[in-house]
Amino acid sequence: MSFESILAHMNEHHQGELIALCKKYGNSQVEVQNAKLVGVDFVGLDIVYNENLSLRVEFPQKADEKSIKDSIIALCQAAKAPDVSGIADEIESFKKEFGSIIIASIDKQGNAISSYSPLIQVDGALYIYISEVAEHFESISANPSKVEVMFLEDESKAKSVILRKRLKYRVNAVFIERDSSEFEKALDSLESAMGGAGGIKTIRKMSDFHLIRLELGLGRFVKGFGAAYDILPNGEIKQVGGSGNPHGNPHSPHNPHKA
Repeated sequence: MSFESILAHMNEHHQGELIALCKKYGNSQVEVQNAKLVGVDFVGLDIVYNENLSLRVEFPQKADEKSIKDSIIALCQAAKAPDVSGIADEIESFKKEFGSIIIASIDKQGNAISSYSPLIQVDGALYIYISEVAEHFESISANPSKVEVMFLEDESKAKSVILRKRLKYRVNAVFIERDSSEFEKALDSLESAMGGAGGIKTIRKMSDFHLIRLELGLGRFVKGFGAAYDILPNGEIKQVGGSGNPHGNPHSPHNPHKA
């Protein structure tokens, strides 16, 4: 399929899809009346809409002669009106892939602390089990309501380093009393997940280790270009609306890259 045939086909048969791309990635402050594909290459599409507004929409991955058709189809499908019905299940499945979690916290002096911890997931609840000697213990203790956590897709699994799937939450850290039923259940789960190895049986008995439940607040799930979702504390999921594509240029319909 040549670039010329792609231009002709899209403009003749897929005006709706081109308009949808402009609505999703273009200037959200204007109503899209019409759209025309004026350029295409293996990196993305150049579109002019409303006669004088230009937009560059790039593929998540560079295409080639064999994959460009599928890349365009995928881009157009992603621009359709959001259906969040399956996002909640996708979020839960994504969470379950992880045995550790990235943590951001604030110490007593107001300094940001980045860290990670093994993660315990029990009946939908999230826990970490950390030592008093760990740097983040002091910061989480000092500011338990000023903590964020992130699940971040491994680079080796991502389509691109800038498209790593990620899920983050603001959390409230709640310290769980040692020897409580909640403590025992969470540590039983961790010990089972680790197969009883890795020193878990030893540190389970150490009094300077503490179990913390992470109570989830506002969250955000990002799974690709234009695919970001806010997760409200009540569980409601809303797609995040963009304010435009950084490659768009309202002044030059003939050269979308010229500032």
